[in-house]
Amino acid sequence: MFYPFCLQRTESGAIPCSNDRNHRTGTRTAADDEDSSSDSETNVGQVQGMENCRVNQQWYGSLGPTDDEGDIMDDDYATASDGEDDFAETQITWNDQITWTWNRHLQILFELIVLQGMITSDAGKAPLYPNSLLDHGQLLLLVIAFVLKHHLTGTCLEDLLQLLNCIVPGSIMLSKYLFHKNFESCQSQIQKHYYCNHCSEYIGFEYDIAECPACNIPFDDTDNHVSFFLYTPIEPQLKTILEQNNASMNFPNHHHDDITDIHEGLKYKQLFSNLSEDDLSITWNCDGVPLFKSSKTSIWPIQVMINELPKEQRARNVILCGVWVGDTKPTVHVYFKPFVDEMKHLACYGIQWEDENGAHVSRVFCAVCSCDAVARCIMQNFHQFNGSFGCSICLHEGEMVERGDGHTRVYPVRGVSEQRTANNTVRHASEACVANAVVKGVKGPSIFSLLPKFNIIDGFVPDYMHCVILGVVRQFSRLWFDSRYHCKDFYIGNSIDNVSHLMQSLKPPMEMARLPRSLSERKFWKASEWRNFLFYSPIILIGILPDAFMRHWWLLVFAIANLSSSNISTAMLNKSRAALLKFVIKAESLYGLEHLSYNVHQLTHLTQYVGNWGPLWATSAFPFENNNQVLKRLYHGTNGIANQIMKNNLIWNQLNSIYDYLFVPCSEEIQSFYHHLSRHSSRIVQNAFSVSHDCIGLGQPQLRFLSDNEKAALISIFDNTWLHSEVNSFARFMLKKKLIHSHEYSNNTKHNDAIISLSSGMYVAVGSLLFINVSNSKVPVIIGTELRLRNFSIYDTDVRSNVAVAFRKVSFANLVAFKPSHFESKCLMITSERGAHYVIEWPGNDLTS
Repeated sequence: MFYPFCLQRTESGAIPCSNDRNHRTGTRTAADDEDSSSDSETNVGQVQGMENCRVNQQWYGSLGPTDDEGDIMDDDYATASDGEDDFAETQITWNDQITWTWNRHLQILFELIVLQGMITSDAGKAPLYPNSLLDHGQLLLLVIAFVLKHHLTGTCLEDLLQLLNCIVPGSIMLSKYLFHKNFESCQSQIQKHYYCNHCSEYIGFEYDIAECPACNIPFDDTDNHVSFFLYTPIEPQLKTILEQNNASMNFPNHHHDDITDIHEGLKYKQLFSNLSEDDLSITWNCDGVPLFKSSKTSIWPIQVMINELPKEQRARNVILCGVWVGDTKPTVHVYFKPFVDEMKHLACYGIQWEDENGAHVSRVFCAVCSCDAVARCIMQNFHQFNGSFGCSICLHEGEMVERGDGHTRVYPVRGVSEQRTANNTVRHASEACVANAVVKGVKGPSIFSLLPKFNIIDGFVPDYMHCVILGVVRQFSRLWFDSRYHCKDFYIGNSIDNVSHLMQSLKPPMEMARLPRSLSERKFWKASEWRNFLFYSPIILIGILPDAFMRHWWLLVFAIANLSSSNISTAMLNKSRAALLKFVIKAESLYGLEHLSYNVHQLTHLTQYVGNWGPLWATSAFPFENNNQVLKRLYHGTNGIANQIMKNNLIWNQLNSIYDYLFVPCSEEIQSFYHHLSRHSSRIVQNAFSVSHDCIGLGQPQLRFLSDNEKAALISIFDNTWLHSEVNSFARFMLKKKLIHSHEYSNNTKHNDAIISLSSGMYVAVGSLLFINVSNSKVPVIIGTELRLRNFSIYDTDVRSNVAVAFRKVSFANLVAFKPSHFESKCLMITSERGAHYVIEWPGNDLTS
């Protein structure tokens, strides 16, 4: 019988489950009750080491009481008589090079499986009942995934456990308290770091001291002087991800002339110029996320993404390593101290991990920080963008001008501004410390200057989600449709209903997750909706927005489409730089100096950072913002929010670590159901017929006869080869992992997944996937209507390019047939107010796509 390597059999046949840890004793403080909306923690009874555990449910009776409070997967906050704080685990110091291993992550989870009889010394995995397809361990994992997916409360969890035991007595523990005991390994990873409320200085893992070592404020019995934040080391989480994804790791190679990902960026190449092939880099993010509509309480999570993972895996493996909860912004040099210390350790000593090719040691370096302008200034310790020298990239001082009833700082193009560098920033920080004043926008040194190989200027990218999508695009739409500008030439608010109708008549592909909403609801639009609006707005606004403003808007769309491409040439970079510079310059004369905001100014730096770090999507904050919404669903109530989020996130991430052990072998139905419940679930497709490696028919094939037009189209492929008139036809199918629907598919009323481009440059409205009998063999062929290209060009003499190159004006033509291997990408069809049809290859390169 196979046992996981974290369990060892004893001579008596039982499996000891060691749970001993080095606890720190200390006095409970009021910091554990920080405020009603933050991390108020109470003590959890310490679970003693378990030796020779009896495999029966009665053993649990001595573990302790249950509690109806708390969240779906959080510890029951029972106060221990000895006052030990379960948060206070073994102190980790990176100088001691203590390495956390994922064996420990699995150990406690298997303890419950052992105690429940899920693994026995004789039978291995015990079925729930005779001839059951499900055993106890699999049931436990399914329940965990179900509870987390549907955000069940503690009361709901207990009812679910009762229900399962009513159906199959003894199938799972009855108490929520016992259920939570399985996840103490997750709790043991969470570190509690204290800081002084008065001076905001870092104290450490423990604060059983009489006064603050920085400001000398005495700590009295109420302990209102100390607060804390939570941190979970990156190393064990990173190790788990590497060992799960070793077969698909994308270690950098620099053989591409064009920019296809972050690995082709100039600064990335410089970073790895003297590193080994196993070394890694990360992109990290920190931003405030409001928790409640009725208060200012926010969480500030520190999130990390591995750049060397394939792009489709990066957003699925975002690491959460820090959580700060409060009504105010975190103190950067305090909150990020554990992060910086760990990254210094990982850059020096690396992380050890294994795969099928053997052992590896990978050093880890911080490459990029992606966040909004507000958070970026805080972390760089710079002036905010509305102050003098507020740009974090160049030394443009800005100008104060009137706007409305007040004033605003603008950044017009007035020659070439000096660029900030790491060296002159260090000099300005030193001068600021000596003068006790802001120098060139720099308030002082930043803790991130201590990160090995990290550039304090080049490493902070202008995130295009906040700068372009939520910044420039939303700003200009407000100018067009807000009634306060009704006397301006660019105002088109009178056509808002017409524009909304055109938008809502669009049938986008499935990859465009959010359907277009009316412009009257634009204040509720999400970032992805503004991104979609950017790409279809030029066609929607034809004949509505005055020509001068329309040609100006084309410049932005052209540049962002280029910089979001999956293959960016040097020529595309140069043309995009010229287009964005002209867009900023012309905005002053078209819209007024007061609208040259900081976001508009950042457009002049965008191509520089694409050249440094790859396409816009490679360093965008979209994956982190998406994960923020997941984190907000990992807590209930107002108690222990940080701990709930941190612990539940760890549990989510650990489910897949034991999936292979518990679910192999297992019935296909049970495995499919688990994947449906898992964190990154995908839709389960039934009746799928594999046609080839990259072509899968969906649903039951329809047996039908070819029409004369279809035969004519097919003969163009198969010459004069004799064709059978009877064929099998699919109205839905997958091509290169993209869902394709026939344009006549009746069940698809909101999306149009039939418009595609081919490798030959042809555009087609797909009809169906056919199995053609050719010379006694079945050959897959796709048949559809050709979309014939019409003349459409908007040439800009300064950019020296057709700025509408991404859009194709088309008309429906004859039937054509082609092989599935010719498929290139899916497209969006847009119909203008004048009834003309246009297609654009949808930018599906975003990490969240």
